[in-house]
Amino acid sequence: MQMKKKAINTTFKKKIQLHLSVLLSLVLLVSCIQVITTSEEYTYTSFIFFFLQAATGILLFISPPVYLNIYWLIPKFLVTKKYALYFVGISLLIVIWGYFIGYFEPWTDHYWFNQPYEGVSMEKGFLPMIFIIAISTFLHLSYRWFIQQTKIKEIENERLTYELSLLKNQIKPHFFFNTLNNLYALALENSEKTPEVILKLSEMMRYTIYECKEPKVSISKEITYIENYIALQKIRYLEQGNITFTKEIQNSSVQISPMILIVFIENAFKHGFEHMEHNGFITIDLISSEDQLSFKVTNNYDPYERKKGNGLGLENVKRRLTLLYPNQHTLDIHDYDAVYTADLKLNL
Repeated sequence: MQMKKKAINTTFKKKIQLHLSVLLSLVLLVSCIQVITTSEEYTYTSFIFFFLQAATGILLFISPPVYLNIYWLIPKFLVTKKYALYFVGISLLIVIWGYFIGYFEPWTDHYWFNQPYEGVSMEKGFLPMIFIIAISTFLHLSYRWFIQQTKIKEIENERLTYELSLLKNQIKPHFFFNTLNNLYALALENSEKTPEVILKLSEMMRYTIYECKEPKVSISKEITYIENYIALQKIRYLEQGNITFTKEIQNSSVQISPMILIVFIENAFKHGFEHMEHNGFITIDLISSEDQLSFKVTNNYDPYERKKGNGLGLENVKRRLTLLYPNQHTLDIHDYDAVYTADLKLNL
């Protein structure tokens, strides 16, 4: 409890210091403007005179109604949508404080700063009050709106980061199960390629566990991962058809969100190639320039074996694309005559 009170007191002191600093800066600014515009000679005496005059006007006549408006009337009535009460309160403030300014400002100018006495002027009190209240209300509401939008943006970013983390984590077990199934099949056959599979699996696991923690990776690392995946699948499905992967990369260091492309290739195997006894094919084309990536996966499938629905993987990657590349990607999917094509274009 004491620590909490201490923290509140510290925050309050910092706020007071900030406001005093702002008010002092305004006084200094107004003083300098008055010295420059009204004095023929810039002397220390003239600066002190205008400084005291500006301090009196800002601290005595302007600050009280401004603080009363932004710290009491606006939070209590305007923010809570009690518009009638706010109108009544602000009207009373303008009338009362306008009268105060109109009566006492000429008095202070005459008796404190030896200025000619101009007499009481309600016009000089009410008009400045209307202007002061209007400006202070506008600035304060703008500030509240900006702070509110900033907080909303922070909350949205945290939500998106959390959702992306969940989506990315869903990919890893999906990949591990598929690859372990491949390894299990080879082990049953006592294949000589089992050590090669284990090595490639190790490289792929290292990539998914360590590299994919970053929001983006180089296109070259993503390609290496894809090539390892295709190599593992070729070992398992060597007799079932042709798998081709062509790429044209202008800059291998171009950044891309990890594990975006592999989902389309996994789907091509899972829903097509795995169920083809022969004459299956998967064609993968990747073209990357400095600012755009084109990725196309085409595969045939057995219409009698194909299951309805896109599955979790495709829905997952669609959501990730929406979050990571909003208005910066197009995904066209065609399914015709037992040939399935996914065509993705990204603005990098």
